[in-house]
Order: sequence, then C-alpha cells, then structure tokens
Amino acid sequence: MKMKSGFRRLDAMLGGGLPAGTNILLSGGPGTGKTLFSLKFLLEGLKAGEKCCYITLSENRDELLRAAENIESLKDIRNHLSRKLAIEHIELGENITMKRFNEVISSYPAIDRLVIDNINKLLIHTESKKSYRIHLAELLKHLKSISRCTLLICETSEDSIDTGNGEAFECDGVMQLSFLEFEEKPMRILQIHKLRYTSFEPKTPHELTISAKDLNLADTKII
Repeated sequence: MKMKSGFRRLDAMLGGGLPAGTNILLSGGPGTGKTLFSLKFLLEGLKAGEKCCYITLSENRDELLRAAENIESLKDIRNHLSRKLAIEHIELGENITMKRFNEVISSYPAIDRLVIDNINKLLIHTESKKSYRIHLAELLKHLKSISRCTLLICETSEDSIDTGNGEAFECDGVMQLSFLEFEEKPMRILQIHKLRYTSFEPKTPHELTISAKDLNLADTKII
C-alpha cells in the first residue's frame, strides 16, 4: 500500500507514494526544507482524515506553526490541532536519553503518520555511539507497530546522508535534501538513496521549490 506524500511528482515517481509500514530518513543540512517537507507530508494525511503526530526535539509548537503559516498551502495545519494532529515538543536534557525516549514513544497510541525532528539530537544524551545504534534499532522496530509511515528528520553536514551512526542503514528509506549550484544559483534538490518495496531511479536530483504559495518538486530532472 502506498501513502501520498503531498508531492504529485514524487508520488508519480514512486508509483503512488511512500510505502506504508516503513521508516524513512529525511536528511539534509540547515535550510534545505526538511521541516516544511515533513509538514506537507502530514497535511496530506490530515486531508484524508488520518491521525498524525509531529514530535519535535528542536523547535517548539509555536515555532513550527509560524513556519507553516508562511506557506499558503500549509496554513491549514493549525485547524487540525486537537483533532487529528498532535504536535509535541520534548525538551532534551539529562533525563531524556535514547532509552528514555523509547519509553516515551512506547506509550503512544497507533497513528497513521509520524514525524520525529530531529532524531540525531538524541546523540547528545546517549551513553555511547554503540548504545545509540542499539536503541535506534529498537525505536525503529517499535515505530512500525504504532505508525503506518514515519519520517525521521536527520540534520547532516555537507553531502552526508546521515550522521555516520547508522541512521541510513537502519531505516527502510533515505531521502536527502541538499543544495546544488546550478548556473551560479543555489537550488534545493531531493534525491532518493534507497526505498524498500519501491522501484525508483536512485540519486537522481529533482528540484524542490519553496515559495510563499507552496512546495513543489520539478517535473523535469536536473542535468
């Protein structure tokens, strides 16, 4: 079963959308559009009456809503709060280790779409890289039991697809947002590195445009 992403071009590329029953890493550096992309993914589900949740380890709820209200197509997000959409800000601290975060998630009811922003912040309060990798695998296994499709935002540097701590390996799919210099002008691009249960052209760059009206993927590939 496929779940529409909110991007017509992306859904066409993937034969209908993102595969249900998967955890997908959405990686990229600052300003590449990860948060807005994820909000559009959730809004697509909300329009279909699905239950959605955005867990943020970075921005608080008001900051997320402010970002959404700057995009015409995302303004409706606020109207779904307390009905089909929950936005939860979890403050990181000494008491929120990867293990504790897993315990918090374990108390969540079943939902259709989930976004966790950003997963690699849990590295800050994890005993070791080995412990992080072990608890990450446990988390991803549990997410499949409560969410039909999860986007895990991962903040990266340069052209890396993850932090080097196994996020890309553990997830079912990896979509990367980055900047490309094209005719001396930087543009945002989306590349799919892997996606289980789906046929696609790997690492083919597609332009992601962000305007005051909407987010869109270009119909043509960038050469």
